[in-house]
Parts: sequence; structure tokens; C-alpha cells
Amino acid sequence: MPATLAIGIVSVVFIIAVKVRVPLGVAFLGSAVLMCILSGMPVLDIPGAVFESLIAYETLRLVGIVYLLTLMGMTLAELGVLSKTVEALQILVSDKRVSMVIPASLIGLLPMPGGAMLSAPMVEEGSKKFDITRERLTFLNFWFRHLWEYVWPLYPGIILSSAILEMPVARLIGSMWPLTLCMIFFGVIYSFPGMEPLNTSSNKNGDWFSALGAFIKLTWYVWVVVVFVFGFGIDIFPVVAVCVLTMLLFVRGASREKLGLLKKGFSWRILTLVAGVMIFKGVVESSGVLGGLAVELSGIPPTLLLFAIPFFVGFLTGVNSAYVGLAFPVLLPILLKGGFDPGNFALAYASGFTGVLTSPLHLCLLLTKEFYSAKWGGIYRYLAPASISVLAIAVIIFILR
Repeated sequence: MPATLAIGIVSVVFIIAVKVRVPLGVAFLGSAVLMCILSGMPVLDIPGAVFESLIAYETLRLVGIVYLLTLMGMTLAELGVLSKTVEALQILVSDKRVSMVIPASLIGLLPMPGGAMLSAPMVEEGSKKFDITRERLTFLNFWFRHLWEYVWPLYPGIILSSAILEMPVARLIGSMWPLTLCMIFFGVIYSFPGMEPLNTSSNKNGDWFSALGAFIKLTWYVWVVVVFVFGFGIDIFPVVAVCVLTMLLFVRGASREKLGLLKKGFSWRILTLVAGVMIFKGVVESSGVLGGLAVELSGIPPTLLLFAIPFFVGFLTGVNSAYVGLAFPVLLPILLKGGFDPGNFALAYASGFTGVLTSPLHLCLLLTKEFYSAKWGGIYRYLAPASISVLAIAVIIFILR
């Protein structure tokens, strides 16, 4: 069977599975098995190919990282660190509009499923002196929570991309960091007009410096990751492991409470998702589909593929891991043609992320919409132009690479 037809069938089956609420990990595993069958792999060889991908070092490493990140978010909540950090930042920032969205952007540093619900009440509280619609509130909480998706090494999309492309995280981020600046810029341009920059912070230098000291101390784990991952090039797994173990030492209570946190961090849904993505990647590589795809698509403009495949997978699933895990293994011949091309990668990643941001299936968007009782039309009035504007910058990066 032609590789393009096989990939098309697998993509359609995967999207249908997601729509009927099949767990993503199961959907990826089923897609991997279907890919093996459609590519002509002998049936008796399929279990071995799946198992080999499951026990691969990169798969086990990735599962460990995601587990630690989930545990980190729970531990910080247990310690009350997030709320204290927001209080310090509200003293540091004088512009009420900025302090209103700080909780969303701060919590966005931690990739927690449904994390938008943590910041939604705080953003609403900060908006009480402004006369703004619930649709704009939805955009503010949702958009500013996702600023860091292009640059923060704790996000699964970047970690998965690093694993699939076998490229250092720092190199991937180096090709996309302007897009985070663009998200901040366009978020302000499309949502701040009509709101006066009310001043609510203290004018006392003592209060400001105390808040700054508190902020630095409360976010020590952020600086540890930045210094050791970016500065010294140390793998993110041991860095995050040390941070989490250090946090657990400060959790009050007996060992039983700490053991409870360790158990809560073990989410089968999330960990099987990561394992499923890596199994699919391994199967795609071992099935010979990529070689056939490169030949069959040689006449189609690569730029079109870099945009269309990630965007539609992202839009139809609303999940970052889906477009990275499903599209990037397929696009490897283009992404790595002649070596790593930062422009190609930035366009593919931004296209997929634009699909995710604008998807009505995106969990954070759905939860925020329900929390504020907002209407879809009013939400997209802000979300659509802001998303398209950032994607346009990604296209410019691609052209000027």
C-alpha cells in the first residue's frame, strides 16, 4: 500500500478514536499496530516491534520525565508555593492589567493537565476593576497560560520533539523563542485595549524588594532548570528529579503523606500517552513508511506539508502531544533533510500549535470557557486573529531562515 494512503488511513482512524474518547495512549498504540499492518509488516513481527519500542531507553526516559513533572506540580500545590508566588508578583508589577494575567503565565510554567482552572479564579479576581466581557476573560486566561509552549523545556511538546528528532532541547528552543515574544505582543495588542493601566502595587521600596526576594526564593526550581539545562547542558531528567526530591523534603507530615504524593503523580492516562507516542514513532521508523513517503511526496511542496499535517492533527485533536507524536515522525524526511533546519521545525511546530490553540477540543480552552460561561463566537474574536498573527511570524522565520 502507498505510504501516503497508509498514513492517511491511520490519521483518520486516530482522529475518530480521539473523537469517541478513546484514551490517547490506546489510540497511539492502535495506530502503531494499524501502521504495521498497512505497511506490510508480517503479523508475527508486530508484537516484537511494539515491545522493542516500548522498552527503548528514550521511551523509558520520557515516561520518567513526565511522571516527575506531574509530581512537581502536585508538590508545589501541596506546599502552597504557587499562591505565594502570585502574591509576590502582584507587588512587583504596578500595571493592573499585567498583574491580572500573571497567574495564568506563571502557572503556565508548569505543564499540568487542565492547569487553566487553577489560574481562572485569580484572573477573574484581578479583572474586577475592569469592564470586560467573559469572552475576553477566557482569552486572557487561556492565551497567557500558553506563552511558554515554544521555549520552556518542561513542556511535553518540546520534550517529544527532542526525542523524535534526536535534537537537544536548547537547539529546538533556539529556533522558536521569537514566537513566545510574539505571543506576548499579540496577546497585549488584541486583549488590553480599553483597559486602563491601573496602579495597584506598593510604592514602598522595602515592600518591593521583599517581594522580589520572595519571588526568587519561591521559584528556585525555575532557575535550577534554566542554569543546569541551558547553562551546563545537563539532561533535564536528573535536574528535575533532584528538584522534586528536594521539594518532597519540605512537605510536612509523615512518610505516608509523601508516599501519597508519589502515588498521585503516577497517572496511567498521561504515562500511557507518552509510551504510546514513542511506540508509534518507533513503529513508523521500523516499518519503512518514511522511506516510501519521501519518494511519494517528492513532487509536493514541503512547505505545504509542514503546515497542513501538524495544523489539522492539532486542530482535530486539541492535543500538543498528538500533532508532535503523529506528524513529526511522518515529516522527519523534511525536518532533517540535509541536517536540522530551524526554519522548517519552527513552521511545523507553530502550525501544529496554532491548530491546538484554536481547537474547540483543547481541554484548557473548554475548561476556561465553562468556568466563565463564555460564548464561542466572542472567544474566537480574540483567539483567531492572535493565533494567525503568531503563525504569520513563524512563516516569516521560515522564509528568512
